[in-house]
Amino acid sequence: MSRHKQQPYWERHLVEQPLRSGGFTSDIERKVRERIRMGQRNGKSRGWVRAAAALTAFVVLLGGGWLLRDDIGSMLKRQPDKLNGIPAALQNDSLADMNSTLKVMESEYDNFTNMQYARPFLLHHPTVGIETAVMKEQDKLLEWVDKEKPDVLRLRADQYYELIQEGRLQPLDALIANDKVDVDEMHKPIMDLLRAYGGGQLYGLTPSFQTSVIYVNTKLFKENGIPLPHEGMTWDELLETAARFQGTGTAGLAGSPFNSNPMYLVDAIRRSDGLQLHAQGGKQITVDSEAWERLWDRLATGYREGWLYRDTKSDKKSGEVSFTPSDPFLKEQTAMVLNGSYYTMQIDQTWEGDKRQQWMTIPVPGNQTENLRISEIYAVSQTASDPKAAWEFVKFMTGQEFSRRLIGLGMSSAPIRQSDLTGDNRERLAAFYQNRFEVPSDPSFFSTTTDQAGNALDEAANTIGGPLFKDVIENKRTAGEALAQLKEKLEQEAAAPNKEKAQ
Repeated sequence: MSRHKQQPYWERHLVEQPLRSGGFTSDIERKVRERIRMGQRNGKSRGWVRAAAALTAFVVLLGGGWLLRDDIGSMLKRQPDKLNGIPAALQNDSLADMNSTLKVMESEYDNFTNMQYARPFLLHHPTVGIETAVMKEQDKLLEWVDKEKPDVLRLRADQYYELIQEGRLQPLDALIANDKVDVDEMHKPIMDLLRAYGGGQLYGLTPSFQTSVIYVNTKLFKENGIPLPHEGMTWDELLETAARFQGTGTAGLAGSPFNSNPMYLVDAIRRSDGLQLHAQGGKQITVDSEAWERLWDRLATGYREGWLYRDTKSDKKSGEVSFTPSDPFLKEQTAMVLNGSYYTMQIDQTWEGDKRQQWMTIPVPGNQTENLRISEIYAVSQTASDPKAAWEFVKFMTGQEFSRRLIGLGMSSAPIRQSDLTGDNRERLAAFYQNRFEVPSDPSFFSTTTDQAGNALDEAANTIGGPLFKDVIENKRTAGEALAQLKEKLEQEAAAPNKEKAQ
């Protein structure tokens, strides 16, 4: 599993609050809601508060313009049958008689309280307030939870695992069964992984997941008379397909649209095929095997012959990662590229007309568990002040309505339910649900803290291996010679922390 802690693309994408056509500012919205809470505390009639809350929600909708226009339409079409003057969308509010404020965990990199997140829940439950507690990167999770006492946690996979081990999360299976939440509609491999963390029980739900697929330009395959790749291919078969583009002026496959280090593709393939970089927590470096040599030889040949895409201009400037202004897939310089779900937005924004119909996806060969990212798991704290409201919040944020709202804004993660996808996307993006994920026998595999030495070696291998692999591509040394050199340098890296401790 990917253990990187960098801010997810979709969180960066949703940081800014959208402009609103009605002129209502978040400050006005906050003050109106505070008036509602004041009325509740002052002992006013709850029916009056309910009506005022509903009216406020409706007014806020009008101020929100484009974001919740679908909610306005549904409200106007439905007639209230219980409470006069209250929009029908609010009449089945299971929290209507509550006066509570939920404290929700927020990372320092996102803006959970923006309109895309907080407002949809408040629309349905206007008598419940939301406040956030920000956890910073340097904060220690358990200390932060004890200090802030959040009701709802929004967790990375490693944080989810840690809190389960410490008994800090409420089990959800009984709540799921009682409320008839259809978890069978959620992507089974992801649910199996979430249960694996909890020893067979669910302690959280996620609205989405992030992984990679192979994006395919169907037009380039057709023009060159090459059969389309398909689900079930091995890496050898996919590389053979890419090699058929040799001499066409178009590369067959790019390891990434933005990464000029050819080691990126090496790493993707070796993780998929279970080819280990090291063993025994980094004590044994294993890159000098025949399997490693075959992989390097095969890919070096592809880069040398041009059927694997390589940005040689960026490569001359830097042997490591760089972001290029020209995307080889979008520029039709390569027929296939390895990328994540957010890439669909870039395709839609770049290609116009018939071009938007000339692509599809296939799953990445092999086991993709190490390349899986579950970056937002909603969970109820064991010490939640209002467990019912906290559970309703978890249900809403991982439910179908909110999922489709985010898809409408632009899909940056694969939704947990494939059925939430509509139109052409349901078929085109099926590959995200065809990738193979295997539940590890030891769930601590997912924790970022359990294999710090191994993580450091993974990073070092890409940095050190880049120039060595480049030498193999350019026939300056053999794959065997380069891997022997890589092993020696990684052994030095592995020994360095131990030397520091001994001094």
